[in-house]
Amino acid sequence: MDPQRKRYYWIGAILLTLWLAVLLTATLVWNRFDADRVIIRQIWSPETGWSLGDDQPWRFLYEFGTIPAFALTFISLLAWYRSLQSPKWIRFRRYFLLYSLTSIVGAGLIVNALLKEYTGRPRPREVVEFGGNWEYRAALELGIPGQGQSFPCGHCTMGFIFASGVMFWNYSPPLAIGSLVLGLGYGTLMSTARLVQGAHYVSDAFWSLGVMGATFICFYFFVLQPPLSDSVLVRKISNRTKWRLRIGIAACLILITVLYSTRRPFFKEHQRIVSLSLEALHIELVTNVPAENWDVEFTNVDHLIMDLQVNGFAFPASKHDLDVDTELSSKGIMQILVNSKTFGYFPELHEGVTLRVPMRFQHRLSLTPLPP
Repeated sequence: MDPQRKRYYWIGAILLTLWLAVLLTATLVWNRFDADRVIIRQIWSPETGWSLGDDQPWRFLYEFGTIPAFALTFISLLAWYRSLQSPKWIRFRRYFLLYSLTSIVGAGLIVNALLKEYTGRPRPREVVEFGGNWEYRAALELGIPGQGQSFPCGHCTMGFIFASGVMFWNYSPPLAIGSLVLGLGYGTLMSTARLVQGAHYVSDAFWSLGVMGATFICFYFFVLQPPLSDSVLVRKISNRTKWRLRIGIAACLILITVLYSTRRPFFKEHQRIVSLSLEALHIELVTNVPAENWDVEFTNVDHLIMDLQVNGFAFPASKHDLDVDTELSSKGIMQILVNSKTFGYFPELHEGVTLRVPMRFQHRLSLTPLPP
């Protein structure tokens, strides 16, 4: 084996071992002090819930914060292809590919397609203690696949990915340090946004950084070893090879597009004000929104005020609507039909309703599931 390559393997093995040891040790200590819930308790309020998450810049980061990383992944793939035939850029070809693979494999496949789907860790807003319905699970505690997609944080990976610019240390230490600071800073901002929205714990964000770092180390030291390509000359590529490369790039771009589309943040708010007849003696809510998602407040209002907040992930052009109809029976029962409707594909959707009801209907309100 080439001594240089062997040296990279050894360095990579040592770094990867140390990296994983730090991740596991820190997580065990973190869990020992129940730090995740301690921090979330400072954010969530029984009265206002996760209201801070609707403020700026957190809402903006949730909806648009992943776009820069996705765009740079597209650009890196195209730059890699062009560099194969450019004497000026040939030495950077593995650097471009390294960023692309770290993004696609680390963020797309390992975090979003594998860990989030199969670890079964409920999000903070889905946990009983914070207004949800599921049992809390600590970091690295496996749950039921599909019952929660908290671990790790997908949005956070799209911030931490910029730290991969440390690979340019041999060319420009200031650029490498700047990229590292940018990645850690942007990743921290994305993490904070998801924390205040009740979507993730600190440990979810920490492991997003951990997965991205481990992926980067593996590709840098075991697969690509970019510095070894600095002196490579441009070689003529056959038409057959060009088509294979184009097909491969197209497949990667399609994969990125699908991952972005299915993990596109969705947020919608509806408010409905329902006039209540003086003849109404009882309110019956007939709805397809689960009973545990309703927060009912009896207060000094004249009308029934319904606020529905919907958030999750949806395919582009997907929509959500809320239909409300009323009917008063001869027995004084006012039936209110509440139908939450989705149009398009939603990989994940959470609905929460705050209902304000006049005091006279206290103990005179019932909820019935809407027939399918």
